[in-house]
Amino acid sequence: MEIGKKILGVWVGVNLPFFVSGVSAMEPDSIYRREKIEVGMDSGIVSRTLSSLPAVAIDSLGMEARVDSSRVDTAFQVPQEISNPDWDIAAPPRKRPWLSGVEVVGTNALFHIITRYIIHEDYAQITWSSIKNNFKTGFLWDNDKFNTNLFFHPYQGGLYFNCARSNGLNFWESAPYALFGSSIWELFLELQPPSTNDIISTTLGGMALGEVSYRLSSLALNGQARGWNRFAHEAVGLILNPVRGVNRLMTGEAWRVGPRYVDRMATVPFYFQFDVGYRVLNCFDSQPNRSRHIGFIGFNMVYNDPFEIEGNEPFEHFTARMLLNLFSRQPVIGEASICASIWGRAHDYANGNELFAGIFQNYNYYDSESFSDESSYTPFRIAETVSYGPGLLYRARFQGNNSLSLNGFLSGIVLGGSLSDYFQFHDRDYNMGSGYSVRVNGLFSLRQKLGLYLAFENYHIFTWKGYEQKDYEHIDQNYLNAQGDVGNARLQRLNFRASFAIAPQLSIAAETAWYRRKTHYKYFPDVRSDTFEFRLMFSYHI
Repeated sequence: MEIGKKILGVWVGVNLPFFVSGVSAMEPDSIYRREKIEVGMDSGIVSRTLSSLPAVAIDSLGMEARVDSSRVDTAFQVPQEISNPDWDIAAPPRKRPWLSGVEVVGTNALFHIITRYIIHEDYAQITWSSIKNNFKTGFLWDNDKFNTNLFFHPYQGGLYFNCARSNGLNFWESAPYALFGSSIWELFLELQPPSTNDIISTTLGGMALGEVSYRLSSLALNGQARGWNRFAHEAVGLILNPVRGVNRLMTGEAWRVGPRYVDRMATVPFYFQFDVGYRVLNCFDSQPNRSRHIGFIGFNMVYNDPFEIEGNEPFEHFTARMLLNLFSRQPVIGEASICASIWGRAHDYANGNELFAGIFQNYNYYDSESFSDESSYTPFRIAETVSYGPGLLYRARFQGNNSLSLNGFLSGIVLGGSLSDYFQFHDRDYNMGSGYSVRVNGLFSLRQKLGLYLAFENYHIFTWKGYEQKDYEHIDQNYLNAQGDVGNARLQRLNFRASFAIAPQLSIAAETAWYRRKTHYKYFPDVRSDTFEFRLMFSYHI
């Protein structure tokens, strides 16, 4: 359960920063350049760059992509026949389901060796008796930390998922391997009873983080690069997807010269944004009233144009975001988000406007800590770890390179977490449960220079299974089996951002956000808090 923070945190902490540094280290033939690339197709010429995207692309988080409108190719299509010789794409790899299973077992064995013999974690000191007891006890709700349960476990599941994905299996075929890996860990390799929340977050959350990391690594790899340029591509691919990187080293693909694109996913147009700036959090309800000043870096991505996809393939379009706090007592991972289409259909209107409707998988994560040593008061903490639901994306174009994008999502939360004001046990200061979320946003772009963005998010999580006696001194931490305090928690976030392009790939932005947390408890007084945030940042667009 606690494996994530000490092992996986090393990977996640450097994941996206190295992605950016790796990009800058690549030669001009890198896939990250903005220069237009043209390749022959039976049906004509297809361009695969940012110029293939619309003049303004917006994700569910309000990220903007600006390109020269004179280079927008409205006839862009993602190639459907990857065997076409005019596209320099590697043939699909042979499926190796048995090898995938062996790698899942090997990954767990490696984790166990590290946690038991190097880190010397108590939960890794398993015996045959503990394994037998795990099967006898069954699945319980555990008491690990917020980031361990709701961020690092999905990341761990992504590694299991990619044991299959990197061995030729598709999205749905790889999903059982995330469940397989999680089950082995929970039942055999931990001293504590198996965890209900871990099996959900590691399996379903792992599918989301695993597929995103797989597709990102496809964008990074270049089968025709040589020398240090090849090393840079492979290094970035390894950091983005460790399992795939190790597989490429073992099979020799890491240095074998072959087709430019390692798979069809490598040909997809994308947009990447790197932010660096300053943020201040002010919680009006803390005693005394305090502010926290924070440096941050952020990473934002739009993968594929949703209005140009077939819509049958999971994660054919997704958006991703991560915010890392710097030089503060706040959690390193302050925000993380994925919004991916599972299935959908696009529709073009006669006036040029576009609509995409589909089913989306969502992952949203917000974390904060107390502003001072004198107070244990935490402003907000909530996670939508596993959720699914319908979504609508709409884009309207106007004269003068102006555009309006509107997005809306309604999701059922299978597993989520929310801050608790009363439940304090072991590493737990939060409740778990399920519920729903509603997210709407809109972006108006004026002449591809000025962007105005407004968004509202509402997360509502219900906790049913509690333990209200509070006699924690006589309870084994591994057998409490509670979601937290019975009740429901709601976090509402309203934010506005204005950005201005000061150069073709550089913009400056200011953003404000208001967080309102309202928690209703069945056995304790209700709590409401308000937190205000201001951000000032520079953004570099790739």
